[in-house]
Amino acid sequence: MLHPSTKKSFYLFFIALLVMVLAISLAPVPAVYADTSTSDLAISLVSAPKTAKACQVFEARFRVTNLGPDAASGIFVNTSIPDQLGTLDLLDVPDSLAVGESVTITAVVKVVAFGPSDSRNAWVGAGVSADPYPDTSVDPNWENNNVSGSLKLVGKASGVCP
Repeated sequence: MLHPSTKKSFYLFFIALLVMVLAISLAPVPAVYADTSTSDLAISLVSAPKTAKACQVFEARFRVTNLGPDAASGIFVNTSIPDQLGTLDLLDVPDSLAVGESVTITAVVKVVAFGPSDSRNAWVGAGVSADPYPDTSVDPNWENNNVSGSLKLVGKASGVCP
């Protein structure tokens, strides 16, 4: 059997050891940061028809520009369209853009559904962003990453297009 003072010594030693382990675990650890790039991508509508008929296929062109200050990689372009339209293809989307470089992207769009009760007001739009991986990519101005133009559906409504 241990003497009470020995028990107390072990108890104090154990408490001191726990405090030391806790203090070591709370010590600051140097942070590791990924490379950060800043690419201000801007998109504008170059051309799109003002009107479209039921089942018509048309093209809308957008210009994407990298305003810098760094190159952009992993360029992603998406279309923004109402339910009556469908995106068939996006042409000439680059993998990357150097600072100051621009590219014209073509969206091939089809009027896929135009019923008698459907709205005749539509739009064609697009948005652009860059893949944030493997490094961190920051776009300092999200206000110029989306654009759209109005489109009027004309002619006789035909329901669903083949």
